[in-house]
Amino acid sequence: MESHFLRKPTSKRLHAITFQFNVDDGIITREFARTCISTCNHLRYLNLENGNFEELPSSICNLKQLRLLFLGYNKRLKKLPDSICELQSLLYLYLNGCLELGDLPKKMKRLISLRELSLTTKRMSLQESGIQYLENLEFLGICNCQNLRVIFEGACRLTCLRKLEIVDCVGPISLPFVELIALESLVLNNCKFKLTQDNKSKFPLNLRTLSIKNSEQVVELLQCLNESAYSLEFFAVYDCPSFTAIPVWLPNHIRLRVIRLIQCPNLSSIPQEFQSLIALKELRIEYCGELSERCRPTIGKDWPNIAHIPRIELDLEWVQWMED
Repeated sequence: MESHFLRKPTSKRLHAITFQFNVDDGIITREFARTCISTCNHLRYLNLENGNFEELPSSICNLKQLRLLFLGYNKRLKKLPDSICELQSLLYLYLNGCLELGDLPKKMKRLISLRELSLTTKRMSLQESGIQYLENLEFLGICNCQNLRVIFEGACRLTCLRKLEIVDCVGPISLPFVELIALESLVLNNCKFKLTQDNKSKFPLNLRTLSIKNSEQVVELLQCLNESAYSLEFFAVYDCPSFTAIPVWLPNHIRLRVIRLIQCPNLSSIPQEFQSLIALKELRIEYCGELSERCRPTIGKDWPNIAHIPRIELDLEWVQWMED
């Protein structure tokens, strides 16, 4: 593979290396990564997903113009070199699916340009990595971290963080809401959380998107929003049998445009207060027991509460579709 393009004189001018197909195990080795780094000094985009090496070469710091670095789904990657923190032009770093990744650099706060970070790690805490000081970070994705208990705590400078996703983390994880003043989107999928009175009271006040999936704590999580500003525009609950009633405060979020209720078999009814959601454009109800029947056009008991919504889907069938 190296002889195909990396040994050509023009390789020094390459700005991007990626693959248009899923590579097999063993193709992207540490030697291949080292050759990419040493030969192509002007890289801005480097995709080493599905790699087969335990540690990224420390020479990665020589790629001063690198903007995007994909290292995801490397089943052997155990450590990142400290030198990666010298990539001050790096905007996107993806480490999701690296199930063996343990050690994280302790000076990640030096990645001053970083906008998006997605990771999987074996660590119990991200506190020592310093990600809570990434002042320009806009997206943080945490996936399949089976040992994680603390994301960070105490002082935090994530004042630009707009989207937080926590997926497939068995926990319980302490939610880091302190000073997340810019957070607009929160996605919580298949996780268990440690909910204290402190982090409940500091739940983000300006959320526009909230999505909860497969959580036994869905009711408790939603109670955290009771005192928040009424800013929601997208609200979704998936695979939550313990979700039995629409929160009484939800109709107060008059900016709501989309509501999705999927596989919540014990959800009993749609309250009359839904009629006040005049901005609501789409309602989807799928596999929620008898709720679909209660929402059937003209004949359903709850139909008067939702008839004003332009687009309504019941069990994968659009029963109402009106243009805005």
